[in-house]
Amino acid sequence: MSDQYHSDRSLYENSDYPPRRHPSREAEHTHEDRRAAPRRSRSRRPRREHGRLSFILGTLLLVFLCTGAILCCFAAVYVKTVIFPMADLSLDDFTLGQNSVMYYTDPDTGEDKELVTLLSDTSSIWVDYDDIPQDLINAAVAIEDKRFWDHSGVDWRRTSKAVLDMFTGGDISGGSTITQQLIKNLTGYNETTVKRKVTEIVRALRFTQNNSKEDTITWYLNVIPLGSRCEGVGSAAYTYFGKSVSELDLAECASLISITNNPSRYGPYSLARVKNKEGEVWDAKQWNKWRQENVLDQMLAQGMITQAEHDQAVAEELVFVRGENAASSEQEVYSWYEETVLSDVKQDLKEKYDLSDKRVAQLLSRGGLRIYTCIDPKIQAIAEEVYSNRANLNYTSARGNAMQSSITIVDNSTGDVVAIVGQFGEKTQNLLNNYANTAQRQPGSSLKPLSVYSPAIELGKVSPISVVDDYPYNDSNGTGWPINSGAARYKGLTTVRSGLTHSVNTIAVRLLADMVTPQESFNFVQNRYHIDLVDSMISKNGKVSSDIDVAPLAMGGLTKGVCTRDMAEAFATFPNKGVYTYSRTYTRVEDSTGKVLLDNSTVHEPVIKESTAYYMNSMLRDVVTSGTGYEAALSNMTAAGKTGTTSQNYDRWFVGYTPYYTAAVWTGYDQNEKMRTSGNPAAQLWKKVMSQVHQGLENKSFFSANGLKSVQYCLDSGMLATEYCAMDPRGSRAASDSVFQSDVPTGACTIHTADSVVRMCKDSPILGSNGNPTGLYHLAGEYCPEESIITMCLPDYDRKQIGTATANDNMYRKSVVESYGSCEVHTSSTVVPDPAPADPEDPDEPAPDPSGSSTDPAAPSEPGGNTGGQTQPTTPEPPPSQDIG
Repeated sequence: MSDQYHSDRSLYENSDYPPRRHPSREAEHTHEDRRAAPRRSRSRRPRREHGRLSFILGTLLLVFLCTGAILCCFAAVYVKTVIFPMADLSLDDFTLGQNSVMYYTDPDTGEDKELVTLLSDTSSIWVDYDDIPQDLINAAVAIEDKRFWDHSGVDWRRTSKAVLDMFTGGDISGGSTITQQLIKNLTGYNETTVKRKVTEIVRALRFTQNNSKEDTITWYLNVIPLGSRCEGVGSAAYTYFGKSVSELDLAECASLISITNNPSRYGPYSLARVKNKEGEVWDAKQWNKWRQENVLDQMLAQGMITQAEHDQAVAEELVFVRGENAASSEQEVYSWYEETVLSDVKQDLKEKYDLSDKRVAQLLSRGGLRIYTCIDPKIQAIAEEVYSNRANLNYTSARGNAMQSSITIVDNSTGDVVAIVGQFGEKTQNLLNNYANTAQRQPGSSLKPLSVYSPAIELGKVSPISVVDDYPYNDSNGTGWPINSGAARYKGLTTVRSGLTHSVNTIAVRLLADMVTPQESFNFVQNRYHIDLVDSMISKNGKVSSDIDVAPLAMGGLTKGVCTRDMAEAFATFPNKGVYTYSRTYTRVEDSTGKVLLDNSTVHEPVIKESTAYYMNSMLRDVVTSGTGYEAALSNMTAAGKTGTTSQNYDRWFVGYTPYYTAAVWTGYDQNEKMRTSGNPAAQLWKKVMSQVHQGLENKSFFSANGLKSVQYCLDSGMLATEYCAMDPRGSRAASDSVFQSDVPTGACTIHTADSVVRMCKDSPILGSNGNPTGLYHLAGEYCPEESIITMCLPDYDRKQIGTATANDNMYRKSVVESYGSCEVHTSSTVVPDPAPADPEDPDEPAPDPSGSSTDPAAPSEPGGNTGGQTQPTTPEPPPSQDIG
């Protein structure tokens, strides 16, 4: 700062500005002289400009000093709070050379038994310091860090250059010592950032304080990557020269160390072909030889070898022998469950300890970890057996591709994933696409319980006996949207229970759009059931997608989709009294000493009321017993669940549960292709697996609830049923159900009232478009005989016409029946002629009816032809709609 001060001072002292001028005190000026004198302001201009420059420069200096002080304080706080906590690094935390093992708990004995020993995808053989040739140590030091034995972990000369490069926008990756490289290899922290460089420096300084140089170089040589899946010089010596490290000569030591700079170029078995400076294309062995000679030159220059030793090593022909490499042998194929455990443990280790993928892979393969899994071997075996038999899913697409499927089974109370299969067929290799745990597919209507029905009930909008109109929500090209499949496109007024049982799209859309709202549904699925949805996403072609909309949430057309583990985890909330339990594949992970690295205890989170869960169990039970999920019904166990079908029939789902387990099954093709199947293959697979899983288990019901009240309600209004509801032309519309006190209707039915009771003539039926009777009749006229009149109560409500859409119950509406007019048979007063006398000679001729009409005793009575308010037989319901959307 003093230098800056003197510099600024000399600037003013040596400036070219004229000196300050003072008026003469000796001269006597006359009035004329004073008037002729120049204006004083002109003589002061240099002074003011001089002062302005001083002020500006002083201000800039002050700002610079204040800014520097603030930045220094910020840097000090940052290093103390961010860098220092990451700086401590102990070699005791890095156990290498021991295989990690997975265990499972024997359900019969409770003992922990070995499931599988994890093998590494790289080869590593630990070598102690005493077994490492001095030439190999010298070669590493000469080419990588020539002041290794003298510095404190950081080479400040090289670091200073790296810092200068950082501020000038150059490469900040240089300047690393052997100690810093070791830390980078151990932690995998290899970002090209200022934070990484500062952290690396602090770690290196502390590391050197706590560890000897011998330990540092030993670890360095045992973990450096040397190509051909070799980590460390131990395995590399066998791989390239077919001998142990202690047997390597000088030329081989230099060759081995040459590889670490760029294994893909200098590894002898690399397939890379790269041009040299002269434009000649060299293979990897030629590049290795070139690099080896550079190493030998550095060793000579630093006095580590003599000229004769140098020349002899350069002249020596390198003979590469493909020795035994554990990594090159055939790898064990892990099961779907074991692979899922590895994925979970990797992710948790990375998040908790801020480790890189490479470091985590080292720990899992050679870190001596003990991983205690949640697998149930018996259930896993059942699932794998079903999924390995192609006869259980023997479908092929139009392009000739075999159908795929995945399944996840979780324990309702603990969240333990007891079995998981990621694809159909025998697993023959690792890291295949796992549809159960990672791959995402559209859930279709299987999402409705999570996104529509449970939110609507939880928010107090509806109960199972509430009524919603199964009719298009809006007009889409004149056809109405959404559509339902099946013979009867729209039923009309429908209960919430029936809407879920038969997977009616219009009911789901109306509930979500008018009662729940898309935003509330989005929040519900994400925050309560912990399924990741897309708030907003812009695709490469500029299209903006979002799951905060009616179609994605009401019909399951999500932007990205879900996997079976997501769905099983979420649905298990219902049999678990509304408590969401995070799924897990392992309970804990220990290091080789027994220290717990990861504690994955069960985590419970109440997300919906117990009453909501009770309603969901009751309605989803109907899906299996009388709805779209009938193919999943178990003969030996209570079951509930929901089917799902996406548009174009690309995906089929069944997510179901019992009082014990919840399982989610997806079926479809790897690439979207239309499925042509008999029934729902997902529900069929679910039954094949779960029927075996539950063999020998007690058949239990789902949990019961207190505070339920049985009510008689009207199927068309959801209100309390009256005598008028029994007079509907379709038969009695009264039904019974059990609801909580808060959901008991407070009023009588408003659809069937005294005002909607009409008199109809049974002799004048209303015919349908096909000419068949509809079960309805024209209104009775003044000339209709009393014996032909029947009394009915027609549902009376308004419905806005949407396009050309029609609903099954529309014809029964009072306004529609009235539009057909009065009786078309009895249009005038009937004149009764005089009866013809009977022939006394014909004893079989019946006497004429005095009323002038005759009745065939064998003719069947008209449906609903009774009077006095008695009801007709119930008209058969149309077939249940199939699940779509």
